[in-house]
Amino acid sequence: MTRALTIEVLYPEIANLHGDLANIDYLAQCRPDARIVRTALTDTPAFASDRADLVYLGPLTERGQLTAIERLRPHRAALEASIEAGVSFLFTHNAAEVLGERIRNDDMGYDIAGVGVFPLEAELRMFGRYSGKVLGSAPEAGADHPVVGYKSQFSMVTAPESLPGFLTAERGVGRSTSTAVEGVRRQNFIGTSLIGPLLVLNPHFTRGLLARLDPDTQPTLAHESLALAAYDARLAGFRDDRRWHPFERVTAQPNDEATRASPVSASTKT
Repeated sequence: MTRALTIEVLYPEIANLHGDLANIDYLAQCRPDARIVRTALTDTPAFASDRADLVYLGPLTERGQLTAIERLRPHRAALEASIEAGVSFLFTHNAAEVLGERIRNDDMGYDIAGVGVFPLEAELRMFGRYSGKVLGSAPEAGADHPVVGYKSQFSMVTAPESLPGFLTAERGVGRSTSTAVEGVRRQNFIGTSLIGPLLVLNPHFTRGLLARLDPDTQPTLAHESLALAAYDARLAGFRDDRRWHPFERVTAQPNDEATRASPVSASTKT
């Protein structure tokens, strides 16, 4: 790469829950030469006016989701063009929901059209928070180093089975409690409801992401020995059957062949 690696952080003034901006802090430590662009709500996104190598959007409040939809909707064409061009995106927690077709919230009385990039819908239930763990493999890290992460969310997402996921959960739930397919992928776009922060918890995945962002540079992890040791300890805990509650499993729904075929329902029972 002959120019500076450019990482765009969308709307950090509102997309900053769960400590997930540490994903960007960690990337900046791994690549101190990178250009970090923090796009405020009143700014034109870098992906719309200049090529960004990675575009990041983190967790939002429910009101923040609506604001992000309002700000991103005028840039839908640029978003879709950037995705098709292979620009990398990482949207964590509920951020990918803003790119779906609708967000419904009966408790707060709204049904809002999303940006419409992906065929997914989110239903928010303010009195139905789900919290749990997820374990599953992603190609950036391989089967030997599965991704681990946490969920803490009011919303469940529905999407066609044809929409690829970030990963398929070996343990835990996916987009909802009735599927093991977690998140969304298109080209180099990754949307996942996992929090952690994802890149800090999963150094092997982070290394793979860095390699994709800049194939000409050998990826280096900040605090590598500590990050790998912490991951190994965490993975051992996630592989301990005693640490999984029966609630943290896919529940097959009637006529849901994909869910019934999933190994998650059986593998997560204690």
